[in-house]
Amino acid sequence: MKSGLDFLLGHFDPNFLFPRNISTKATNGGQRCVFSKEAVLASYERADFMDCRISAYPNQKYVKHIRQKPDFLFIDIDDHGSNNEQILKQTLENIKDKFENDMIEPTVVFSGSGGYHIYLPVNAIALEQESLFEDIEVYDPSRKFMQWAEQYLSNNIADPCHSKGVSFKNCMLRVPGSINSKMNKEVRIVQCWNGVKPGIKPLLYEFYIHVADMKLMEIQGFKVKQPSTARRYLNYWKPRK
Repeated sequence: MKSGLDFLLGHFDPNFLFPRNISTKATNGGQRCVFSKEAVLASYERADFMDCRISAYPNQKYVKHIRQKPDFLFIDIDDHGSNNEQILKQTLENIKDKFENDMIEPTVVFSGSGGYHIYLPVNAIALEQESLFEDIEVYDPSRKFMQWAEQYLSNNIADPCHSKGVSFKNCMLRVPGSINSKMNKEVRIVQCWNGVKPGIKPLLYEFYIHVADMKLMEIQGFKVKQPSTARRYLNYWKPRK
């Protein structure tokens, strides 16, 4: 378990490792904030290493002075039975194509319930600070980028429920070496991130088109003809209450 935790921590900005939220089966999936690796491991041990997760982003309560960047992307590939391996291969190829970088090798984790989780650190900017998105008055563009990118990079194969709900506060990663209680199987590493951290610039043009389409539909009360790409992501546009 310690090696699995260390493996995930190696994906994060070393300047902001903690505080960070975790959850376990013992907390019924509820998150609690911890301030050290030792505290994380103690909590996992108390839960018998069942359903151990850690947030991809630091606890926002303690980094208020810093605008969070969408610098970690999580793609949740559900169990597709006999097509799992082919779908995973296609998704990894699609990531290279969309980022225009053949060197990208993200982390791939077997989720313990039949599917795969893809973890990719990226070089990103806080989109709230970009005038491009201020001009069309996009609410929470960095979070919307996380949601949109999961579907865009997977050619709409990723779990739509995960994409719709993911945010900086609940982007929770299963820790390799822990047990998924749903199937009582171990979460394990399939492929290790090779350290290549692509910039999100190649994705921003398509993302801008997407949010502009969504904004137009919002203004028009969704009465305009909806492009197929916009329709796919319609649920991800709704602002949080």
